Amino acid sequence: MFDAAAVGVAFANLFDPFTTFLLVAGIVLGLVIGILPGLGPPIAIALALPFTFYMEAVPSLILLLAIYNAAIYGGSISAIAVGIPGTGAAIATVMDGHAMYKQGRGGEALGLSLTGSIIGGLVSVVCLTFIAPILAQVAIKFGPREFLAISIFGLVVVVRVAGANLFKGLLVGGLGIFLTTWGLDELNGAERYTFGTYHLYEGIPLVPFLVGIFAVSEVLIGSEKALKRIEFDKSSLTVKIPGLKTLSRLKGNLARSSILGTIIGIIPGEGAAVGAFFAYSEEKRRSSEPDKFGTGVPEGIVAPETANNATVGGALVPTLTLGVPGSPAAAVLLGAFLIQGLAPGPTLFDERPDIMYSLFLGLFFINILLLFIGLFVIRFAAMLIKVPMTVIVPTVLLLSFTGIYAVSNSLFNVGVLLAAGVLGYVVRKFGYSIAPLSIGFVLGPILENSLRQSITIADGSTAEFFNTPIGLGIYAVLALTILWGPISSWVKNRMAGKVDDQ
Repeated sequence: MFDAAAVGVAFANLFDPFTTFLLVAGIVLGLVIGILPGLGPPIAIALALPFTFYMEAVPSLILLLAIYNAAIYGGSISAIAVGIPGTGAAIATVMDGHAMYKQGRGGEALGLSLTGSIIGGLVSVVCLTFIAPILAQVAIKFGPREFLAISIFGLVVVVRVAGANLFKGLLVGGLGIFLTTWGLDELNGAERYTFGTYHLYEGIPLVPFLVGIFAVSEVLIGSEKALKRIEFDKSSLTVKIPGLKTLSRLKGNLARSSILGTIIGIIPGEGAAVGAFFAYSEEKRRSSEPDKFGTGVPEGIVAPETANNATVGGALVPTLTLGVPGSPAAAVLLGAFLIQGLAPGPTLFDERPDIMYSLFLGLFFINILLLFIGLFVIRFAAMLIKVPMTVIVPTVLLLSFTGIYAVSNSLFNVGVLLAAGVLGYVVRKFGYSIAPLSIGFVLGPILENSLRQSITIADGSTAEFFNTPIGLGIYAVLALTILWGPISSWVKNRMAGKVDDQ
C-alpha cells in the first residue's frame, strides 16, 4: 500500500549529501570494477561490503546498489573496446560490440550499450516497484513449509544453471549448506563442527566468507595471468548517444529485452549473463537478417545490454520479498541487509517502508545518473583496461584483508577470508561454479530452520509437507522448470522424426 510519509522520508534520505555522494561514488566504482576483465558485480559488492559496517542502512545499501548496477554496464566497455568482457553479463555484447569497434564505430557501440543499459534498468525498477509489494503481500502468508519450498526452489534452479554437470552443482550447493551448520545449534545449544574454538560458536561469519569466495578466489585465479597485459587502440571511445530515429527503430528490441531480462532476473540463479544471451538469441531469431548478427549490428548490442541491466531489478524481487537471492551479487547484497540488522522478507515492507522506497527511488536515480556519469568517465575509465594484473591482484587482495580486519579487529575473520578464498579457488580450478556454493551458504540457515519446523508441524506425516497451496504451487513451478528442457527436446526430436519420415 502506498505510504506518502515513507516516500517523503525516502526522498529526504536520498538527497542527504552523504548518500548522494555515495551514490555517485558507487557508480564510478562499479564502472571501474566492471571494466576490469575478470572482476564483476559480486566481487565489487564484496569488496565494498566490509566498509558499510558503520554506515546507516540507506547510504550503505544505495552504495552497493550503485556498484551493482554500474558494474554490470561497465563490463560492456571492455567487451566493445578489446573484445574481452569485463563481466559475464557482457559476453554476448562482444560479438557485435567489438566488431563495430573495429569498424571505427566504437563511440556508436558505446552509446547503444549505455542507452540500452539505462532503459533496461529503468524498466526493471518500475517492475520491481509494482511487483515486489504485491509479492510481499503473498509472502506474508508463508510459513515454514512455504519457506522450505522456496529455498529448495532457489537452490535447485541455481544448481541447474550453474554448469553442464548437474552432479557438480549439487555437490557444491550441498557444501555451501553444510558450512552453515557449523556452530551452536539454535534449538538445543549443541556444538556442531566448532573444532574446540569459541570463534565458531556463531558459525562461519558471512561477510569474510563471501568476500573470500568471490574476491580472494578471483585474486588467486588472476595471479596465474599476472604477466598478461592488454593493449588496444584508444581512439573511437567518444560516446555517441543514439538519436530518436534510431531508438524508434529499436523500440521493439528495447521493450522485449527489458521485459525478458526482468523476468529472468526474478528467477533465482539465472543472472545477467543468462538474460543477455536469451535476449540476444531472441533478437537474432526474430531478425529478417540473422546472418548479420556478429558483424556489428546495433540490435546485437542493444539486446544483451538492455537485458543484463534489467536483471538487476528482477533479481531484487525475490531477494527483498522472500530473502532468496536472485543472483550471486544479490546474495552478497543480502549480507549487507543482515549487517544492518534487516531481514529481507515480507515483514520488511510493513516495518520499514521508508527503506524499501529509498531503494526503489535510489535505483531509479542510479540509472538516470549513470547516463551522465557514463558520458563523462567512459573515455577515461576505459584506460583502466590497460592496467596489468600485477597491479590488480595485490590491490584487490589488500582491499579484502584491510576491509575485513578494519571492521572486526579479528585475525580469525581474516583467516576465514583466506580459507574461503582458497576454497573458492579450488572449487573453480576443478571446474565447479561458485554460484551454488555462495547461494547455498546464504540459504542454508533458512533451509535448515524451515525444514526442522516443517518436520515438527508434520508430526511424522510426509504428506503434511505438501499440504499447503502456495507450497504446492512452488513445487509445481520447480518441476516444470526441471522438466521443461527434456520435454522441449523430446518434442523437437519427435517433430524432426516426423519431418524425416515424410
